[in-house]
Amino acid sequence: MLKTIISAKNNIFFISLLIIAKSACAQDLSFLDQTELLDYRIHLGFLNAAKATVKSSPNVTYLQSMPTRKIEIEGKTIGILNVFSPVVDYWSANLAIETRLPLKTEMKKIEGRYKKNETVIFEQNQGLAKIYSPQNNPVNKTIPISKGMMDIIGGYFFLRDKNLTQMKVGQSLSAKILFDGIIYDILFIVKGFENVDGKFGTKKCIRTSLVLPKNNMFKDEDAIRLWISQDKYQIPFKMEVNLKIGFLSIDLENYKIQGKPVYY
Repeated sequence: MLKTIISAKNNIFFISLLIIAKSACAQDLSFLDQTELLDYRIHLGFLNAAKATVKSSPNVTYLQSMPTRKIEIEGKTIGILNVFSPVVDYWSANLAIETRLPLKTEMKKIEGRYKKNETVIFEQNQGLAKIYSPQNNPVNKTIPISKGMMDIIGGYFFLRDKNLTQMKVGQSLSAKILFDGIIYDILFIVKGFENVDGKFGTKKCIRTSLVLPKNNMFKDEDAIRLWISQDKYQIPFKMEVNLKIGFLSIDLENYKIQGKPVYY
């Protein structure tokens, strides 16, 4: 069983981030203009598998003559998984403040003996993504992208900026996301509205499903479930992934804006 868990572990952060990153009219509250910190615990039943942190920078950086803000996600295995097959992963994205689209992304992976660094420059106006990675062959590659192409972090803010409470059960959103040199078609479906228990008590949430391309990891089409807080913050509050080895759960542990806790 442990060997199976370790084999699946290398996909934990990819799954988690795609869940956090699915989702045009913005709400009054602009999440990208704030300094946010979110901490998540990732576990398989009672077995703690990993932890992940999402944080945004208060600084504005200009890329391609456009103002951007940098969002960072860090994840690492903990407990017994960290002993047998440690993972330390890092992703970042500079998102254009006006469009929420990525202009530059970075990825650094250390998964056991496997290591990979990758930088992607998105030229949205030209419809191109320039990918650089010392581990790729070729090291430099340029691929065509469609208008409004996102990365996983841009997808996260795409969802956050939607007024999900006005969507009806069965309604869906779709997005194309470039991740690790591959373009994924993702479908996000509203399934209902529920009360969910967690570290911060019972929260009203929007229950949703995330549909990915067919693969051998998930048990069924409705294998990825996400509960989003039904409030003005619309953050991923709880997530479940029905893998063939069991349920992977992702729970919110901490949420701060401008350094101040939002939930108690």
